[in-house]
Amino acid sequence: MVSLILIVCLAATPDVCREEQPPVDVASAMSCAMEGQLIALQWLDDHPKWTLRGWRCRSGKPESAA
Repeated sequence: MVSLILIVCLAATPDVCREEQPPVDVASAMSCAMEGQLIALQWLDDHPKWTLRGWRCRSGKPESAA
């Protein structure tokens, strides 16, 4: 399993950042790399107060939300 990790920051306060894991099914690192930008854009459309600082793909079991 591969997880997509978005690093997002508040647009009004750029030093306030966090990691987000959109609930998406990504089968491989290659598909994550190819689809990551598109998924990030969709997430940003749903969360307009945030800006994207970066994203990455991580192999392994997804972390549970705290």
